[in-house]
Amino acid sequence: MDSINELKIVRWSIIITIIISVMSLVTYDLIYFQTHEKQSLENAIIKSGFGEITFSNAVQSYSITNDIYQDIDLGFQILKPNNAWKVMPMSDNMDDESMLDLKTKGFLGGIYLEQNNKTHFMIAVFDVSQKSSFELANYVDTQIEAMKNNPNVEITLKQISPSNDWSIFGAHSHSTDVDSYGEQLLYLEDNKLYMLQYTGLSPLEMKTEMKYEYRSILDSFKIMG
Repeated sequence: MDSINELKIVRWSIIITIIISVMSLVTYDLIYFQTHEKQSLENAIIKSGFGEITFSNAVQSYSITNDIYQDIDLGFQILKPNNAWKVMPMSDNMDDESMLDLKTKGFLGGIYLEQNNKTHFMIAVFDVSQKSSFELANYVDTQIEAMKNNPNVEITLKQISPSNDWSIFGAHSHSTDVDSYGEQLLYLEDNKLYMLQYTGLSPLEMKTEMKYEYRSILDSFKIMG
């Protein structure tokens, strides 16, 4: 199998895993979305593995030397630090039938953020309005419990907002064959779940410049509303 096909399979597997994990959670609370109206999230300090990041739903401005990608339809923005980073729509790697199937499960769309043809970040947006309630705490706990079944996986961080509108968790998988790190930042607003996921080298193994660049990407993720 060539590398391009292998990459498509990996991407597809990631999407399917997310769809299953998100859409299988059905904690019903009919008044949840009536009592959790849209509010301004003012500078929540989140402890990522890359360092502290500031998360909000207020779009920020950056200097003209940086390249901000904005997705008006899905409602988010993310930083591309330099020309080595490229945005690839998820739909580019799916046929129409597959995309239609995902959309029936609440998937609205997303992108990959690639550096030198390697995918490091993924942003996916889901419609969770049909679930009546979606509890981030339950989602994170379910993901972590599943990973705990693997003795080679170490949970490195977990943080959930008291208001249940954002969360972050990270894990490091290390064995003789695998050494990979992942983080997932989630934000819930207006019946939409925004998911930013990183997979790749552990921040502890990065040089300072590389770690700073990746942290700046996480820090730039904003919901446009």
